[in-house]
Amino acid sequence: MVLLTDVGVRFGFFLILILILILSLASADRDARGEARAAKRCYCDLQMSDGPFPHQQLDELYLISQNCSLELNKQQAQNITNKVDELEKYDRLKVTQEHKRNIILKRSLTSCQNALLVTPTPYVSPQPGSCSFGRLKAVSNPRNSMLNHFGTSYSYGSWGKDPLPAPGKEDQYWLLALTSSNRFGTKIRVYSSYSKFLTKGTHKDINFQTHNPQGPGGVMYGDAYYYNCYNLDKLCKFNMTTLEVISATLPFAGFNDKFPYCTLASCYLYTDMDLATDENGLWVLYSTAFSLGNLIVSRLNTTDLSLLESWNTTLFKRSASNAFLVCGIVYATRYVSPEIEEIFYMFDTTTGVEQYNLKIQFRKILPGIQYMNYNPRDKKLYVYSDAYVISYSLTFE
Repeated sequence: MVLLTDVGVRFGFFLILILILILSLASADRDARGEARAAKRCYCDLQMSDGPFPHQQLDELYLISQNCSLELNKQQAQNITNKVDELEKYDRLKVTQEHKRNIILKRSLTSCQNALLVTPTPYVSPQPGSCSFGRLKAVSNPRNSMLNHFGTSYSYGSWGKDPLPAPGKEDQYWLLALTSSNRFGTKIRVYSSYSKFLTKGTHKDINFQTHNPQGPGGVMYGDAYYYNCYNLDKLCKFNMTTLEVISATLPFAGFNDKFPYCTLASCYLYTDMDLATDENGLWVLYSTAFSLGNLIVSRLNTTDLSLLESWNTTLFKRSASNAFLVCGIVYATRYVSPEIEEIFYMFDTTTGVEQYNLKIQFRKILPGIQYMNYNPRDKKLYVYSDAYVISYSLTFE
């Protein structure tokens, strides 16, 4: 009788420890007679480092405790003791931690499987004039900023992606850095993909044979580079495939720092003629003496560089630090601080409406912005800032 009492007490003690500290699936207590009560089933589907929880053994021990009788001998009591010691190793904290990890892993797996089942929407390049979105609302933080591939001494330049690429050049990126004089460029460097651009991988340098570009205001459009011809009041078109150059006079346009973009402290060199792209095609932003230095917006014929349409604004060009177009709307920026630039002005070429109070601010990597252009194909703003190339995402209403 003594043996049975000792075994019963010890068994009850360990069973309570297992049920409370390991599984938290049942409660146990003792009544006045020292009888043990426990849940009839335990559940665990975790894969433990020590193997799955031996719930079958726990059930067997529970049945033995229910059928405990005077016939229980010393050898059986010892077996029960050994099994309870083994079950004791599975502490509740370990079970809980592994269960949480298991839930996280299952959720990650489910998310990954769902993502794989989604059919990606193919990219459709917008057609000229397709502006199904509203006006500019916000500019993201700087993305993908890096030093240009020629070094810190090349503080002026331009870069980007062709909005109207030739077949086979859809993923091509280009970079043009002006010489140390910050006045003219000698070659365009092209990369077949953005990954190669980032890693400064395989590239091709295309040299200008005549009419070098002046200033950082050039853009790539339709497999041609458009820019202000060096030391001339003309626009040039450089065919990237044939390497041929055509030029045309931009009537009465200021050049050679006559009407550049400026900040309160200084002006950006040779930014008189600023080429731009948007959903409606190719544009040029400039000023003339007849406009009293106010900004003029003209849409270009990409074949012969003639002017298709022109608009006069009331924005004094030197009061802006840069400008770009989106869906026929001109947005002009101004310098706020070394860290902040602000889009303060807009002119809608469709309605003729002007606004000076936009107050759309965005962060800069470095104080100066020598070049910016919007690409309607990916709706990103490409910026050249004090030798660094940066892109921004745009949000519309």
